Formats: sequence, structure tokens, C-alpha cells
Amino acid sequence: MHRSALVLSSALLLGATICNAQSLADAARENRKQKTGATAAKMVTSDDFSAPADVVIHLIPGTTSSGQGTVIAPGRGKHSYAVTTLDCSRFNTGGVLHITITAGGGLSEVSLDLYPEGPSLPSQGFPNSMASAHNIRSGAGAKIDYRFDHGTTFRLAAEGSWNSKPGDTNTYNFVVEVENR
Repeated sequence: MHRSALVLSSALLLGATICNAQSLADAARENRKQKTGATAAKMVTSDDFSAPADVVIHLIPGTTSSGQGTVIAPGRGKHSYAVTTLDCSRFNTGGVLHITITAGGGLSEVSLDLYPEGPSLPSQGFPNSMASAHNIRSGAGAKIDYRFDHGTTFRLAAEGSWNSKPGDTNTYNFVVEVENR
């Protein structure tokens, strides 16, 4: 009898310890909630992702360079640029920048603007670029020519057209060369 009482009391003690451990875990969980507040589920949007890093193309006299990208139509009056930096600093006396663009087969038309290095690119409103090719239809091409006086850096900013439905996408390819002056 003494042995069964010992087994029974050990079983009760073990059960109480397990219940107490569960209670401690619940209490700790509740304490964390009170300190941090109940956390609601976070909705992830495109604002939570950083924009892709700019691509830099170092242009060299006597050669051509190429690039490509994907554009998303931002909606009328808005901008969402994919930027490629064109480094023309090796052209000390300037030249003429020739950019030949071909739009892919996607739903959005493609628009490109050429900006100088420096100021922030617009996020809305009519672009005030140095040169541009807007509303290039799927499968079509366009050309931007821009004369500059000294070695400098430009930003080629591509986006989906305002004529396209917001969110429509397309791809584009371009070839760049500089004609020496």
C-alpha cells in the first residue's frame, strides 16, 4: 500500500508540475502581448519593397552598349521609373548621344525620358526631361538623339505609358552609342 501511495503521489506531483509549466508558458505569452500590444497581421504592399538598384552603363568612344528592362504603367499623371545611368564622362569634348529603343510585346506602351544627373526624378506631373520618346507601341521602335557639350552622366528613365491601364507591363531593349564631336 505504501508503494502505491508513493507512485500515486509522484504521479500527482508530476501532473501538477506539467500544469504549472503550461501555466507559466501561457503567462509568459500573455505578458509579451501586454508589453508589445497585440500585433495585427501586416499587409505587404509594393511600398515595402525597395526599388531595384540603378544600372550604370559606362560608355566608351567607338563602341555601342545595350540594355533592357521592364516597365509598369503607373497611371495617368504618375511616374514609376526604371533608371539606367549613362556615363558619358569619357567624352571630354561632348558628342551626340544616340539611343535606339525597341518595345517588347507586352500590354503597356513604353515611355523613356532622358534626365541630367542630380535632381530627383518627378513622381507625378508632366516630365520636364531633356529628350524623350513617349508611347512606343508594343513591337515598335523609337530613337532619342541628344547633343551634349562635355563629359557628363545622364539618367535614362523608362516607364509604362500613361495611355496604358495602370499595372500593365512591357519590356524594352535599347542600344546606346555616342558620336564624338
